[in-house]
Amino acid sequence: MKKVVYSPSNKKNTVNAKDTDKVTSKNVYTIIWRDAYSSEDVWYEEDQHDNSDYLVETTGYLIENSTSNPHYYTVASTITQDGQFCSVINIPKHMVVAKTRLVRK
Repeated sequence: MKKVVYSPSNKKNTVNAKDTDKVTSKNVYTIIWRDAYSSEDVWYEEDQHDNSDYLVETTGYLIENSTSNPHYYTVASTITQDGQFCSVINIPKHMVVAKTRLVRK
């Protein structure tokens, strides 16, 4: 199986699907969680303030290693074939509403 990789030129570069196994071996999850948020900077009466849940959704590679903090899910949006990652967010586990593993075909 061949995958077509984006190239800035008009030439198409191809790689074997097996060559991408290292990059895509981490599990990808979608996590829905309660985020902290601030209200508009106005004065409220106590009964007027809306402090309901502010739900957000994060999707990315779940980073699990020996140095992972047990109180957080560490999620990276980008990962390299040698295991480096960036664009990381740490989500407090007690704020998670749902966590779903995405299955690749």
